[in-house]
Amino acid sequence: MLTLRAEERLDFLQGLERGQVVAGVVSHIASFGVTFVELGGVEAQMNIPEVSWSPVDSPADVIREGQELPFTVLGVDMSRERVSLSLKDLTPDPLRELARTRRLGDVVRGQVTRSVPFGVFIRVHDGIEGLVHRGELDGRELQPGDEVDVEIAAININSRRVRLTVRMGGTT
Repeated sequence: MLTLRAEERLDFLQGLERGQVVAGVVSHIASFGVTFVELGGVEAQMNIPEVSWSPVDSPADVIREGQELPFTVLGVDMSRERVSLSLKDLTPDPLRELARTRRLGDVVRGQVTRSVPFGVFIRVHDGIEGLVHRGELDGRELQPGDEVDVEIAAININSRRVRLTVRMGGTT
């Protein structure tokens, strides 16, 4: 990694702006979910939620060390000389796409991804999981991997939540 002198580093950091797209090389993927990216002699960080719109367990599920990629600058903390980056900001938000192309009451086919005490999460589109509350399951047990027809009951872009109801007879 190229090391910049203090004044060069400061000039580089001051030249970065929120929303700017920069090229960087993934230098290290930490076990705690933070990815370090080398930006021309400055090491930047990308937290796991900024890797993809889809939930990922590890950034290594999507990217690899040594990979050169474009990133969006989320912010520059001059006092800590820290740059935060996003990879997902370079792709359209799938929730906004769902809200644009679907209406409340539309029925879509989805796959159960996980069960929690209060319901089940169902993937209805890449990067989008909606919740069916336990009380709406009428005693039916859905397991991860099950495919089911669901109705879109609510889409809240601000809280990033989709509420679904299960259509009777639509499970495989």
